[in-house]
Amino acid sequence: MTAREAVAEGTGALEAGRPGSPFLDATILLAHAMDISRDALLARLPDALDDAVLGRYRALVARRLAGEPVAYITGCREFWGLPFRSDPRALMPRPETEHLVETALSMLPPPRQGKRLRCHDAFAGSGCVGIALASERPDIEMALSDASGPALELCAENAAALLTPDRPGGFPAMLRGDILSAASAPLDAIVANPPYVSSALTREILGAGSPEPADALDGGPDGLAFYGPLAAQAFSLLNPGGFLAVEIGDEQGPAVAAILEAAGFSDARIVRDLAGLDRVVAGVKRA
Repeated sequence: MTAREAVAEGTGALEAGRPGSPFLDATILLAHAMDISRDALLARLPDALDDAVLGRYRALVARRLAGEPVAYITGCREFWGLPFRSDPRALMPRPETEHLVETALSMLPPPRQGKRLRCHDAFAGSGCVGIALASERPDIEMALSDASGPALELCAENAAALLTPDRPGGFPAMLRGDILSAASAPLDAIVANPPYVSSALTREILGAGSPEPADALDGGPDGLAFYGPLAAQAFSLLNPGGFLAVEIGDEQGPAVAAILEAAGFSDARIVRDLAGLDRVVAGVKRA
């Protein structure tokens, strides 16, 4: 069987049993079975596969059909152009979360010689947001926190793999704590991707076989449970002129903007993703 035929076989199986992005999933899984990049696979589609590779590939497709996410199967998920280790200790990095990184970068002041900015990434999970920011802005003194010990271990592994230990802002601190209990003032920026899925929808997602951690999804009855405490704690930790930027569910923009304004933030704005859906809310602590 050629690689092209194997991709067609896997795509057909996934299209029937796990619709969404069957061709993409099939090519990622075959590349993983061959231990090459997806681009290299696409250049080698006419090549014949040996039986060992084909067996590994079919086993991976079977895991995907059973509901296991591709990122957990391969152990890697690209985010912000960086290869993040991904496993059930934390949510998989998602493309839409890159809007949170973009928003934070647009709100940070320009780098200044000898000046460090202090930033905190709460609910860090895999660390994708804070590590992406730290990779773009070496002047940031970054701290990342999560209430989950296993998630924080994954976060530390990603930081060690993706950031240089001698960066000007220092190596990021990994702190265990709920919401912002581990953060220390004064801060110039706080970013957070808290759980924002309603409890009912979380039960549906887990009931359908998702292996992602429930405590990283469940945001209470309406999905908004964490935003009030987060906004209040952030306001007390930020310097005047500092900002809070949070990821939100696609219909939560007005509610979360109101929560930030009630906590004292000015000019709370809603940022929409490429599909035109609410994705980020950000507010500034005015002097």
